[in-house]
Amino acid sequence: MKTFLLIFVVSLGILLNGCSLVPSSDVNELNLIEGAGFDLDKTGMLRGTAVFPIFRPNAESIFKVTSASGETIKKIRERLDSKVRYRLISGQLRFVSFSLELAKKGIFPIVDTFNRDPSVGSVLQLAIFDGETEDLLSFKPLKKENSALFLHDLLIHNSDKGPVPYTDFSTFIYQYFEVGQDPYLPVLKIDKDRVKISGLAIFKKDKVVTVIPWKYAFIFKTIMEKYKQGLHQFKIDGEYIAIDNINSKTKIGVKVKKGIPKFTISTSIKARIQEFTGPEPLLIPKNINKLEKTIEKDLEKQSQELLSLLQKNNVDPFGFGSKLEAHYRGFDVKKWTKQYPNVKIKVKAKVNILHSGVVE
Repeated sequence: MKTFLLIFVVSLGILLNGCSLVPSSDVNELNLIEGAGFDLDKTGMLRGTAVFPIFRPNAESIFKVTSASGETIKKIRERLDSKVRYRLISGQLRFVSFSLELAKKGIFPIVDTFNRDPSVGSVLQLAIFDGETEDLLSFKPLKKENSALFLHDLLIHNSDKGPVPYTDFSTFIYQYFEVGQDPYLPVLKIDKDRVKISGLAIFKKDKVVTVIPWKYAFIFKTIMEKYKQGLHQFKIDGEYIAIDNINSKTKIGVKVKKGIPKFTISTSIKARIQEFTGPEPLLIPKNINKLEKTIEKDLEKQSQELLSLLQKNNVDPFGFGSKLEAHYRGFDVKKWTKQYPNVKIKVKAKVNILHSGVVE
């Protein structure tokens, strides 16, 4: 018994003493990076920009933006640390952007570095910026705000309630490694005194191949995922129709005949009309039915335009290749890459207007 107690006391002493070896830091003596951006400088070297708050006793916090260039992220981090009072850490990282110029050349080394960092969480939002990310993170109209959190919330809000298909760091990584599917990220742009989402960047592996215009965002999201509460406006025969998308579902079917695949996209949308500029009253059932058919045709037309654009650039963000692999044992990724630009994809849209809404 005495021997057991002696061992217990000695072990406890070692454990308590060992705790003192674990490094600890006062939060006020750390710079918590909340946003980052990556560009190419004039020499072609990688330039990184970091946004972090500076906490001040009895005063409002301010947000510091600083940049440095280097051959690797590690070297950039080292040079950034040499410019600031306290050590930079990435445990609070919420937003990372890449310039379109850099993204066209490839971003995997940067993404892979974040993927290997256990302190980077799943809440991280990624985006492509049409310009220099240093300008985005230091944008003057956002000077009084935390630009990193503003941009993070901008993307989340527009994916929850708007036409931006949801994506985050883990989604991008999954799509990057998924056979038969290409990743995508939202594109940001500065328009006068505000930041807006201007389109969707579609990748082939880690390089941006094309940017989908904003006008196709609603169609893109409708095909990509279940969509609720989104507003969308159609222009048909010179009149405008604004619908509130209550619920949408999309199924992608595949059939293979003699090694040649054919796909069918079936989209079902339940919606209500919020506004209509046409002269005919909407309360008459035949007028509602007419609008349903008109909207269906317009959705199918826009969907085919979007698919043609994707096939022309040989990018597959909807994962047709992944679905083919799951249904066809003879799937060959090299053969599929050659087939995809010419494969037949049919779109069928079904619109059900539940009621026309009330306008006061």
